[in-house]
Parts: sequence; structure tokens; C-alpha cells
Amino acid sequence: MHRRALAIIFAAVILFRVSSALAIDQPRIVPRQAHISRPIDQVYGALKSYFSDSSLSRFNLQSADPKTYTLVATRSGIDNGHWSQWAFCPATGVHMLFQLQDGSVTVTVNLQKSGPGATFASVNADFQGDYALGANEQKLACTSKETLEEDLLTVAAGGAAKK
Repeated sequence: MHRRALAIIFAAVILFRVSSALAIDQPRIVPRQAHISRPIDQVYGALKSYFSDSSLSRFNLQSADPKTYTLVATRSGIDNGHWSQWAFCPATGVHMLFQLQDGSVTVTVNLQKSGPGATFASVNADFQGDYALGANEQKLACTSKETLEEDLLTVAAGGAAKK
């Protein structure tokens, strides 16, 4: 009887370890995608102008490739209001006491022709949060709430993004 109980416990531990090892983590960066009823050149131009005008978007255009229709832009110094709308940083118990010092994001936009007068857009946002408690500082990779990506898809479609 004692051996049977040990065998069951041993099997349960092995099963738990195997199932834990097979668990797949969700990706931190998930692209938002949309079909836009505008020619690719117009979409590319609208996003390039938006990222280039820091007074409008507060982004800095890092690269723009008209051959591949890819744009990369960054923004740092994100205020707490935007940060709480745009990103979530998973924190352990100790880190929950830390305060956001700086939030930054790198946005990558890829465009593809999707028929005459239409564009397929994909937007990735990679958020990083700098948190501190006294002299202790921690940089956390954060997860998007997809709000920023939706705003950028609105700009791509010819609308105005929320500031």
C-alpha cells in the first residue's frame, strides 16, 4: 500500500514537470494587423509624416524604407497616463512598490499591397519600462494593451490618432 502511494505521488510529480515543460509562454509582442482601403503610398506617407512630426506624435522616426514599406519609430519619456493606456508590465511582489521612471516604445510598421487601392498593415510595439525604488532600478520588458497599435492603424487609414 505504501509503495502504491509513493508510485502515485512520483507519477504526479513527473506529470506536473512534463506538463510545465510543455507549457508555451504567450509572446510579449503581438502585431496588430488591418486591411486599409488606401493605396500603400498614401498609407506609408501618412505614417512617415506622423512619426516625423514630433510635435504631433512625440515619436522619433528611426528609419523609413520606401522599398520595403517599413517604418521604425521610437518614443521615450511616456507619461503615466499614456503608459497606463498603452502598456502593462508584469511585476513580482517586490517590484509592485517600484515607480515608473521612464517608459519607452519602439514601433515597427510593415506595409504590403493588398490589391488595387488597398494596403495590409502590421504594427508591432515593443515597450520597455524603467522602474525605481530608491537607488534600486529595474528595466522591465512590458506587454502592449494594443491601444497604441490601434491608434497607429487609425492614422494609417487617414484618421487622427489620440495624442
